[in-house]
Amino acid sequence: MIKTKYNLDVLKPHHPSSDMVARALLQIEGAKAVKVSVDELDQKTASLHIEIEGIDLNLDLISETLEELNCALHSVDEVICEKITDEQNSII
Repeated sequence: MIKTKYNLDVLKPHHPSSDMVARALLQIEGAKAVKVSVDELDQKTASLHIEIEGIDLNLDLISETLEELNCALHSVDEVICEKITDEQNSII
């Protein structure tokens, strides 16, 4: 198992809300935590920094979920991976 944290740069329309984006991402298999921060806001869009953490996360599934919400994944700014042993997994 691999504990993964992605820091993503995402562009979204004003609707859905950042809260709805976070909740949708949290439904992805393996997701444990999602943090959404608004970087810039203009008349039609918002630039977001999204941190998503979990076990065995699938970046393609994250991207598909964002696309379903009419959001565009601009870049993956950081990826942190940590191998999890069975003993550590029982703590998580």
